[in-house]
Amino acid sequence: MNQRFWSLFGESYTDNCKKWVHSPHNPVIPATGGSEGMCCCWTANPDILLFGGKRFLYYRGNGILPSRPGERHDRITAAELLGTQDGKLLFQPLTDGPIVDVGEPGSFDSRDVLDPAAVEFGGKVYLYYSAVGDGPDSVGLSISEDGVHFEKYGFVCVGRAPDVVCKDGELFMISVKRVEGSQCWVPTLSRSADGVHFSDVGPLTGFSQKGNWDSFALTTIRLSEEDGTYYMMYGGSSYLEDEPDYFGLARSRDLLHWEEHPGNPVFGCGPKGSEDGGAIWFPAVFEEEDHFAMIYEGSRGKYSWDLSSQICLSTIAK
Repeated sequence: MNQRFWSLFGESYTDNCKKWVHSPHNPVIPATGGSEGMCCCWTANPDILLFGGKRFLYYRGNGILPSRPGERHDRITAAELLGTQDGKLLFQPLTDGPIVDVGEPGSFDSRDVLDPAAVEFGGKVYLYYSAVGDGPDSVGLSISEDGVHFEKYGFVCVGRAPDVVCKDGELFMISVKRVEGSQCWVPTLSRSADGVHFSDVGPLTGFSQKGNWDSFALTTIRLSEEDGTYYMMYGGSSYLEDEPDYFGLARSRDLLHWEEHPGNPVFGCGPKGSEDGGAIWFPAVFEEEDHFAMIYEGSRGKYSWDLSSQICLSTIAK
């Protein structure tokens, strides 16, 4: 995301949403099906990082854990993102299994690791993730020299759905946290000088959520930076906590105070019954020669009756 992307959209949300072409090949990273493999049930939560001259694609798979027969768990895997062609996503898997696995029983991430958020820091890849296990929902960290082979550091902070950028030699994380007095998750900024110890700066400001398309929830954020301006795509819902049906766009100079695009929301679910027609999460945008592409988690239906998470693709012409 950058100023060129921002300028594609006008002040009419209906016109903005209609500018996108939802790929006829969705889902572009489908679940493998069957009863085996880490992606046999779902694929979700895409994140993109340029590192070492490659575009790394990190995402979540949900499937059977061989060491725990009959149990489904979320784990994180990696691919190289090559681009798009004729509505298809071109990518090359970099491993047959997870790069970040669930922890041992009793650990903070014993049940699920999901929502990858990768950033280059100190010449390494720091991959943050949502951790579900014993204790509160948390953010964990794994570190890699090459972007593929990771060593788990462990627990970092309480929260979920992180994304992280480097600013002035420090790491800044936006994650959703439970805030006293709020009925849902609140996007909160925190900062770290070493990538391990984070301190809260405060809840994000500048979002006029009251009575709006994102009035109940603002979540699953993806960040980028160009020339000192930070851009955010995020999911929003007017009635459910973690089931967005639109994506919005915002920008900031300091990552705490944000300006919403006047034409929000700029993207919506696909037609009812399509692979992204029920709900959408984690918009990861990248630029191609004549268009911007966005990969994201999509579901045909809702949590309550047909959650079918798989990674989808939409494009918008420059």
